[in-house]
Amino acid sequence: MLEEISQDIITCTPASNQPMFSIDPDYESLLQKKSGILEEWKALKPDAQRKIGNLRAFEIEKALPDIKDPGLLPSKNTYLLHKEIKRRLSREDPLSLLPIEPLDFDDATLELAESLENTAEIRELYKIRKASIGSSPNAGISAEEAAKIKNCFNQGRELFLSGRNGSLMVKPLNFFYALTAYTYGVIILNSPFRYRKDMLPGSHGMAYLPASIQAQFGGDSARGTFSDLVSAFPTHLVKTPGISFNIDCSNSLMRFYENRFDVSLGTLLSMIPEMADYYKLTTGSQSRCFPLEISSTNNIRSVTWEFQIGNGETRPSSASIEQAFRGFQVDERHGKTIVTVPAANSSKLNATIYTDLRGKLWFVENPFFPIMLPEISVHFLITSIFSNIMRYRPDEWGSVLLNEVSSNISLLTRHYFSSFQRKFMLLVLRSSSRFIPYTL
Repeated sequence: MLEEISQDIITCTPASNQPMFSIDPDYESLLQKKSGILEEWKALKPDAQRKIGNLRAFEIEKALPDIKDPGLLPSKNTYLLHKEIKRRLSREDPLSLLPIEPLDFDDATLELAESLENTAEIRELYKIRKASIGSSPNAGISAEEAAKIKNCFNQGRELFLSGRNGSLMVKPLNFFYALTAYTYGVIILNSPFRYRKDMLPGSHGMAYLPASIQAQFGGDSARGTFSDLVSAFPTHLVKTPGISFNIDCSNSLMRFYENRFDVSLGTLLSMIPEMADYYKLTTGSQSRCFPLEISSTNNIRSVTWEFQIGNGETRPSSASIEQAFRGFQVDERHGKTIVTVPAANSSKLNATIYTDLRGKLWFVENPFFPIMLPEISVHFLITSIFSNIMRYRPDEWGSVLLNEVSSNISLLTRHYFSSFQRKFMLLVLRSSSRFIPYTL
C-alpha cells in the first residue's frame, strides 16, 4: 500500500503542442524594422501620409507583419527570454542575503512574509526582480495589479498557517494550495512572459497519474501554474557570502516544452537537500543531493571558482558531472569532485544547485537533464502528489500516518512535511522578496 511513495521512476517522452518558443522570424529584427519604418513615416509630408492612409498601411507596404499577430508569440517569447537573461547577467544581483537566528526563525520568516503584503512593496519588487522593464516612473505594474498579488500572498500565508497548525492528515492539501496561492505572485514578479494575474491559465500545468502515483508535466501537457512557475526563472541565482552568479536557463526552458515527463515521488524526494540522510535511511539508495562548496582560487589571469562536490565519502556520478560542467576542468581530491570554473563563464553551467535551510549549497544529480527545475517547482510537484493521495486514497493515507504499513514510508513522509514546513516561507521569500534568508 502506497509503496510508490519511495519508488524512483522517471520516464521522458519527446512531445510538444503549440510551440512556446521560436527563432523564426527574429522578433528583435522585426522590432528594429518597425522602428525604422516609424522614422520614415514621421519624415513623410502630410500629403504623402494621407495618400498612404495610416502607419499600418505603410508597414504593410514595407512588408512588415503585424507584430501583435498571435502567430508571432513564440518568436516574441524567445526575444523576451533572451532580453531578460542578458540584462540579469549584466547587472549586479539586487537580492541581499539575510541570516536569521534559529530561535527567531518562525516568527522572523512570517514577519518577512507579511511585509510582502503591501501594494507599494510589490510594485517595487516587480522592478527589483525583473530586469527588463522600462525606466520611466510608470514602468512596472499598476497598484490594482499589485493589490491582486497582495491578496494572493495573504491567502497563501493564511493557508500555510492553517496547514502548520493542523494535523498531518490534512497538511498536504493546505500546503499545496498555500504554495499555489504564493506561486501566482511569484510568477508575476519573475516571469518575462506574464505581467498580470489574468494572463495565467486556469490549469495546474501538470497532471497527477493516480494509477502509478506520479506527476506528469512538460511537453504536450496542458500549460498552467506549474509550467508558468518553471518559466518564471530564466536564470538560476547561486548566492552565498562572497559568491554570486546567475546560470542561463534558456536551453532548459526551451527543452521543457519539448519533452513530457512522468516522475514518481521517490525521484522528487531524492532531489531535496533536507531529505538526503532520511532518503538513504528509508530507501537504502543514495540521495541525488551532494554537499557543494564554492571557493575562490589563486589565479592571476582571472577570477576563478572551485566547486568542491561531495563529502569525502560519496560524490556524484561522472556522467552527471559531465552534463552539468561540460567543457570545464574536472579533478578529484580527498574523495571530492573538484570543478574549476572561470567566474566569467559561470552562466554557462548546466548544474542544478539548490540551497538548504542554512544557506548551504547542494549539487543535485539532475534526472530531468537538460531541464533544470527551480527548487520551488519540485516542492510544487511533491505537495501536489501528496494532496491527491490524501484526497483520493484517504484509507491508505491514514495507514501511512499511523505507521501501520511501512515504517520507512511513514518516516520518509513525516520527515518531508516537517522539513517542508520549516522551509516553506524561505522558498517563498527567496522567490518573491528582496532577500535570500537562511537560518544560522
